Amino acid sequence: GARKRAERYGRRRLLTASSPAEPALPPAESSSSPRRLYSPRDRALLIIYTTVAIDMLGSALTVPVMPFLVEALGGDASSLGLLFSTFAVAQIGAGLWMGAASDRLGRRPILLVSLAGSAVGMLGSAQAPTFRALLGWRFLLGAFSGTSATANAYIADITAPSERPKLMSWIGVIASLCFMFGPGVGAGLSELASFQPEIPL
Repeated sequence: GARKRAERYGRRRLLTASSPAEPALPPAESSSSPRRLYSPRDRALLIIYTTVAIDMLGSALTVPVMPFLVEALGGDASSLGLLFSTFAVAQIGAGLWMGAASDRLGRRPILLVSLAGSAVGMLGSAQAPTFRALLGWRFLLGAFSGTSATANAYIADITAPSERPKLMSWIGVIASLCFMFGPGVGAGLSELASFQPEIPL
C-alpha cells in the first residue's frame, strides 16, 4: 500500500518535471514605448496645423494693404475700423456654426469648406469695385475663418487626454507666428507687385 503510493507519486513528479514549460507571453506594449515616426495620427496633425496656418496667414498678409485698398475705394479711418470689425464679428459666428457642423458632418469636410470659403472671400476682396462690396466679401471671409474650433475638436478626436493641452496649444502658436510674420511678408509682396521693371523694346 504505502510503497505503491510512493511509486505513483514519484512517477507523477518525473512526468511533471519532464513536461515542456509553457511559452512565456510577450510583454504588453506600454504607453511609454516609442511610437513610429509619421504615423497616421502625425499626418493628421500635420494637415490640421497646415490648414490653420493657411487660414491665419491669409488674413495676416492683407493687413498692411487694407488701408490703401480702403482709401482707393473712397473710405477713411472709420471705414477701415468698420472693415476689421465686420471681419471679427463674422469670425465669431464662424466658430459657432463650424464647431456644430463638424460634429454632424465630420471634421475634414468642414475644414475643406472653410478653406474654399476663405479662398472665395480673398478673391472677392481683391476684386471688390466699391467699399460696400469689400465689406460684404470681408464678412464672407470671416464667416469661413473658424478653423481653430474645428481643428481643436479634430485634435481631441485623435489624441489621448494627456496629450491634448500640448497639441492644442500649437494652434495658438501658429496663429501668433502668422500674425507676427504675415504682415511683413504681405508688405514685401505689395512692394514687389508695385515694382514694374522697364522692358526695353
